[in-house]
Amino acid sequence: MIKTILVDDEKHALESLSILLEMNFPGRFEILAMCNSVDQALPAIQQHEPDLIFLDIQMPQKNGFDLLEKFPQRDFEVIFTTAHKEHGIDAIKNEAFDYLLKPIDIDELHKTISRFFKKNKPIDETLLLIEKQLKKHQVIVLKSQELDEYIPLEKILYLKAEGNYTEFYLEGGERRLISKSIGYFEKRLETSNLFVRLHHSILANCTKFQKYEKKEGYMILKNGDKVSVSVRKSANLNEGFY
Repeated sequence: MIKTILVDDEKHALESLSILLEMNFPGRFEILAMCNSVDQALPAIQQHEPDLIFLDIQMPQKNGFDLLEKFPQRDFEVIFTTAHKEHGIDAIKNEAFDYLLKPIDIDELHKTISRFFKKNKPIDETLLLIEKQLKKHQVIVLKSQELDEYIPLEKILYLKAEGNYTEFYLEGGERRLISKSIGYFEKRLETSNLFVRLHHSILANCTKFQKYEKKEGYMILKNGDKVSVSVRKSANLNEGFY
């Protein structure tokens, strides 16, 4: 995924661009921060080290060019988004990847992003290769704003839905709360043939099962944890076992 930061003093512009990227390029951009000023964007860039910044030019107090002056040797691309045509020459001088006029035209956005992907194709292909190898070797990547963590599937006891989040329960008492739904992870893990949906809120590693208490309706795992088993799921619970 392309690590991305959006910078614009207008809240609706930030939200609109975020939606456009998600709808037109699903799963390709990870929006790490949405900033409404240069002062807010500066520490966000230093912290997240993005690959790409969508940057408004005309903002109160400090403009987009002021922000770029802080990064004379930058290792990220910049796409300017502005309602002012007259800034085109300055955008070129600042070595911007491209320049989009607001309101953003969908066709122009597609052209710009297609060129960006072509230019960054080696990086993108490397990431896809890594993900393919991790899948082959039974490893899942848990992504957060701070880091990407590589977790062997054998270390996962079960997953529990927490609203739109999912909490991973790992061996050794460790937990990870990830901002993705349990349905998202169920789909990602289905080819491993290790995980069973015991309940609408529980996805468990079948290699960690110890015994099933039918009357009480819960599964006891090897670490002693008890997880609920729904009546509907229990009917097919033993399929696939010897």
